[in-house]
Amino acid sequence: MKLSQEQVSHLADLARLKLNEDDIQKLTDEIGSILEYVEKIQKVDVTAVEPYAPEAKAQGFREDEAFECDDLTRELILENFPGRAGDLLAAPGVFNNPKS
Repeated sequence: MKLSQEQVSHLADLARLKLNEDDIQKLTDEIGSILEYVEKIQKVDVTAVEPYAPEAKAQGFREDEAFECDDLTRELILENFPGRAGDLLAAPGVFNNPKS
């Protein structure tokens, strides 16, 4: 399966990547070869292979720890954040269209 340059450009927009024409051409070729390889893998007969599902172990997770910081450190952190309204930090929306 080959993607067109327009499709790759659209994917870059969704991922909020700024690509030039050379990058888009290169990625069009690379993504196309990856998709061709995936198509080959999907054709492999795995009906005789038993599923493998190891036990899930819930170890290694760390607990979140709240910590105190002094007012000067807190203010320095807030000053360096680009979008701010009082103590609230503004970040771009996940589902906003980057071209809007």
